[in-house]
Amino acid sequence: MTNAMKLIEMLRIIDNRAKFMGIKLTMMKNLLEKYKDDRELLKEILKLTEGTKLHDLILEAYPPLEGLKRELKEEEYKLKVTTEKEVKKEEKMEFCIFVDTPSIVAYIKEYLRKFYMGNNIKKVFYDIGKDYALKLGLNTYDDMINFMSKEFGETIVEKSEPLVVIVKNNKESINCSASEPICYLTAGFIAGCLENITERRYIVDVVEKKCQAVGDPYCLFIAEKSIRL
Repeated sequence: MTNAMKLIEMLRIIDNRAKFMGIKLTMMKNLLEKYKDDRELLKEILKLTEGTKLHDLILEAYPPLEGLKRELKEEEYKLKVTTEKEVKKEEKMEFCIFVDTPSIVAYIKEYLRKFYMGNNIKKVFYDIGKDYALKLGLNTYDDMINFMSKEFGETIVEKSEPLVVIVKNNKESINCSASEPICYLTAGFIAGCLENITERRYIVDVVEKKCQAVGDPYCLFIAEKSIRL
């Protein structure tokens, strides 16, 4: 089965060996005519030879390819428009805008999201927060509240089912504006603390339900589910 690269090589041989333009164009036409029903193959040839002398010769030898070239341009334009829309949509949903000077954590997190990690930033910072809490070994609610009030923001714990943690003026989201909760580090830290408090008998998953970055008065986290090991 002939592929695009083989066909291009055959066309190059004709270009190099045929001395007269008329003969050259006729030989190219006859070769391309054999594959007139394989539109994808001909499109691939046009793509691979774009911007070369051979590309111009191919179009001159076999004018029906002009129609395929227009189709390619239309496809490329539609793909570009679709991609731009998706990027804008993603930026609108994910991008954190700083309305004033953010904390160093918020700035680093947004920089990494924008230029390196994309949506992976959520899991990475959640895991960092959780691992940090586990290593600190805070194993009482008072220890967690005192530490978080100092390092994150004023913290309140409601011991209910499910357990609720409220953080006011959280450093991770203060002076930030976003379309969804962004305090992944805080959520992970709470999860790590709660696993310490329960002596790691449970795996705790914490989800942020309210966030100052989206206009809520405070950040609210819920220990959504616990799985007994």
